[in-house]
Amino acid sequence: MRENSNKNFLVVGIGNAFRGDDALGLLVARFLKRYFAGRVKIVEVDISFDELIQTWGKFQLVIIIDAVKSEGDEIGKVYRFELWEAEIPSKLEFFSTHALGVAEYINLAKVLGNLPAKVIIYGIVGKHFNFGDPISPEVKSSCREVIKQILCDCEVR
Repeated sequence: MRENSNKNFLVVGIGNAFRGDDALGLLVARFLKRYFAGRVKIVEVDISFDELIQTWGKFQLVIIIDAVKSEGDEIGKVYRFELWEAEIPSKLEFFSTHALGVAEYINLAKVLGNLPAKVIIYGIVGKHFNFGDPISPEVKSSCREVIKQILCDCEVR
């Protein structure tokens, strides 16, 4: 991996550490914090990222990782959306496990004029979202896959 100190990237891991598969965004963010050691800005968000969307427009690339619910999909399935100033795929609007989802935050950032030019969203299908649930083995495996993909995303930009 080449040095990324000249890169202006933001990685946002979303989740709740106490709700099973919902913790996956936080786990990915924590791994990447250690890996990048300050060369890429990494943040963990557990409830909302209202404050974050006010400033994320200054980044070249924003990568978001979150758990998703998707009926009929296999646990651990990875969705990847690239929003290069494009419309949000309609399916994304139904994915979030939170009251205000990623799609709504992206739309809010558009309205505020703070949407980064490049946004990549990773959604991993989870099953266990109750308080105290463990993380599914399939989700853990998919987290490793997403980490590898994010490292590639940061390498080629």
